[in-house]
Amino acid sequence: MKTIDDSLNKSLGLALSKMEEAGYKISNRVSLQIDPSLRFMGYAKQDGNHHIIVMAEWALDSEIVEGFLLHELSHIYHTEKGTPSHKSDVVHKVLDDIVTREGLTKKEMQFLFDAFNHFQNIIVDDIVFEILNDERDIKQIQKFFVGWISDKPSGNSVLDTALLARNAFAVASLKRRNLYDGIEQEISAKNKQFLSILGSKGEEDFNKILHCLQHARCDKNSKEFCKFLSEYLEHIVSMMRRRQESWEDLR
Repeated sequence: MKTIDDSLNKSLGLALSKMEEAGYKISNRVSLQIDPSLRFMGYAKQDGNHHIIVMAEWALDSEIVEGFLLHELSHIYHTEKGTPSHKSDVVHKVLDDIVTREGLTKKEMQFLFDAFNHFQNIIVDDIVFEILNDERDIKQIQKFFVGWISDKPSGNSVLDTALLARNAFAVASLKRRNLYDGIEQEISAKNKQFLSILGSKGEEDFNKILHCLQHARCDKNSKEFCKFLSEYLEHIVSMMRRRQESWEDLR
């Protein structure tokens, strides 16, 4: 793995300071690692009480490094706090119950986990958006989420459900923080094209997921959280299955 230079450690220190100043202090040690083989930007993991943020080598030159560090630190904060969305036993019980009950395929499981990540990420990003609030940060955030919007379905029922959920996550992320104005036309045009080609209740499905993500909350006890998360994930599975059945009917 590539070594961490002083500037990156300085960025981490600054991000930790901003978290603490905003009222989200990280109690335990946090360090960085670089993984040159990583295709996505990075993730956080634990080694006992030691938190490690693993970054892709290509991400080092990204203009959103600060946002990435704050995002991963927000995950770490919720993990330390014991938020239901970051309790592995609570989350895996919901996911395992759905996987077993529905008999999901490996690909369906993968996209179900992606859908959960959207749910978890929109909660932690409440902290990120609170800290990154100047005009330059807002423009970067808007640009980032515009790039997430798919405008053409793939024709694969499972993948198209995942793309629909990702579109909803991007729109919900902006609407949740009142950042949708100014880029609404660009995002709406791409998403409407996606939904019009998708057909088969695409707009209704999109609005269901959008509503779930806009109203996702972490201030719930484990029982309430499990109920809310289960309803959201069951929407995802239902969409996968219904689209698969519709596709087979057309064969």
